[in-house]
Amino acid sequence: MATKKQAESLRSRDQRYKAKKYDKMYISRRLVTSAFLKLSGASPKVFMLFLTKRRMKKIENRRGRNEQDYYIANNGEIQFTYKEAIEKWGITGPTFTKAIDQLMGVGLIDITKAGSGLHRDASRYALSDRWKDYGTDEFIVKKRHKRAQHYGFQKAAKRISQHKKTLVERDSTSKENFS
Repeated sequence: MATKKQAESLRSRDQRYKAKKYDKMYISRRLVTSAFLKLSGASPKVFMLFLTKRRMKKIENRRGRNEQDYYIANNGEIQFTYKEAIEKWGITGPTFTKAIDQLMGVGLIDITKAGSGLHRDASRYALSDRWKDYGTDEFIVKKRHKRAQHYGFQKAAKRISQHKKTLVERDSTSKENFS
């Protein structure tokens, strides 16, 4: 197995530069002292992992340095799959779901596109600023959208009645076509 020094020597100059450049992550004190302290369980860990997935870009043509000098370039396009949570970080599916619900509940993240595991379509998330109003009357509560389509098996009686209904509809349309 290669040592750390040997592995570092195998990287290109550009790879070493990017590894050093993207190694830092900044969080505002106001965020840490407000909604972040309300999190429990695996939610703080999941939120920190979301922060590692954001890509910060510098705003051009700005004078001075303040907190508005950077923006999140991939906001609304951040992907964090259940498979990644389980395999890479050891977070179980139900724990990950609870963490997402809790992060949405305090206004730290929003779901911009709900994915579907059956179609291998990953959900997309956005880091939100709703946490700034957490605990006030202006706070907007958002919850996960429930699916209208139900996947899985149906009870036999319901399936048979739906099948009979479609047969009757087909029969009536075929009689109309022959008349």
